[in-house]
Amino acid sequence: MLGSNVASTRLVMRSVVLCLIAILTARTRAQAQTVTSSVAYSTPDRGGFVLETAGGNAPIVVGYARVEPSASTAPAGLAILDSRQNGVLVAEAGIAGTPTLVSGRTYAEISGTVNTAIAFENPNGSPVTVSFSFTDQNGNNFGQRNFVLDGNQLTAKFLNEAPFSAPRFAGTFSFDATAPVAAVALRTFVNERGEFLFVSQTIASIPDPFSTGTVVVGQFVDGAGWRTRLNLVNTSDVQISGTVQFFGEGTPDTAAVPVNLNVNGLVATSFPYSIPARASLKLETLGAVTAAIQFGSVRITADTGSTAPSVSALLSLSRNGITVSQVILGTQPPAGLAFRTYVEVSSSGATAGAIQSGIAITNNSVASTTVNFELTSLDGTNTGLTASVVVPGSGHISKFVQELFPTLSLGFRGILRVSSTTSIVVVSIRLRYNERGDLLMTPVPVTNEGAPSTIGEIVFPTVVDRAGFTTQFVLFSGITGQRTAGTMEFFGPAGQPLNLTIR
Repeated sequence: MLGSNVASTRLVMRSVVLCLIAILTARTRAQAQTVTSSVAYSTPDRGGFVLETAGGNAPIVVGYARVEPSASTAPAGLAILDSRQNGVLVAEAGIAGTPTLVSGRTYAEISGTVNTAIAFENPNGSPVTVSFSFTDQNGNNFGQRNFVLDGNQLTAKFLNEAPFSAPRFAGTFSFDATAPVAAVALRTFVNERGEFLFVSQTIASIPDPFSTGTVVVGQFVDGAGWRTRLNLVNTSDVQISGTVQFFGEGTPDTAAVPVNLNVNGLVATSFPYSIPARASLKLETLGAVTAAIQFGSVRITADTGSTAPSVSALLSLSRNGITVSQVILGTQPPAGLAFRTYVEVSSSGATAGAIQSGIAITNNSVASTTVNFELTSLDGTNTGLTASVVVPGSGHISKFVQELFPTLSLGFRGILRVSSTTSIVVVSIRLRYNERGDLLMTPVPVTNEGAPSTIGEIVFPTVVDRAGFTTQFVLFSGITGQRTAGTMEFFGPAGQPLNLTIR
């Protein structure tokens, strides 16, 4: 028995599930509040915009948000959903603002303590038919059905609920829509303490634009209560194969090399994989509590003639035998010289409510490289703070923002620019300590300054507020010279305007 509190929380999540779009910042300073269904935003070049819902104990409200640019390109976007249970912040899920897509595939799992949820939002004025199916890890397809989503409507369900009605299994969930939709996936987990944890997970577009060459996960952690699980999803309709390697950090004088790890019970430095069409494969490190902690990156290299899988890394942290935090990181192709991300620093200590951004850098070159960091405030003003680090060939470093900038004032919110003369991969994570001192992790989008701009709207497929939930939104300038302006609008599940208290 999980207790009535957990049961009620799961009922809330059935309506809310996948409201993966929110961020909470438990700040105690007084702020003006406004009740509204739309908010104007603007982001200067290398700046950003932040707002959050007020929360409270009133009955829960659920909906979605659209970011609609006016005479500009679309900003990068993030929402973080916070959930409090018995007065303790136990879960925080960060969801990047998503463009629409017509076909997608994601890892799916339904077991005793794990479930997967999907949210779809139809931004079109007319109904859309969504066809879906499941594939187990042996490549067997089943459960082919469809449902109709009315114009501007939101639906969010666990995969073992109608219309999906999947049995217990591990594998993939695939869908095709007759018009573009916004979609978000959520992995949920009831931990050893009976608390309901949830994290957003990757949905790969079909066809997958990152399915060629080598893909990189910019952070793995193993040992001392940490473990990493890779979920490899075959986005094609033929069998694929390749090799997975976990690289260490390296030293200033020595390039990083693949490390010996216990993965799925096999100790090795290289792990070949073969995945049936549309199926998935799980690779999990041992995560021995008594083992020394190891950091690094993961490289997934497709065999000649094969495409690469879509890969997500589930990082889990256990404390005294209880899983207290999980985060899912996606992959990046090894091709980028300058990046931007949102960062935040409220405290330098591990005290309740403390927030600190962390950055991990992977060097894709076999030679060492210097990585440079610059900070600007949300209004685009240059702080004058700069830093640099040397990353070994094929190596990896991870730093708190305040380690990079020791004189940075607490309470800072702004944009971090990361650049190098050689290709790097950047991971950004917001870390937060809850009332028990547990470390919660939230992934933050990292944008490539050289990427093409997006003209259309971006969608947060669910917003949740009150009854223990809060949502915070972050918009920022993600590419070179970008200034954005427009309106963020909030809607209820049926597409009606949704009034929220914003601060």
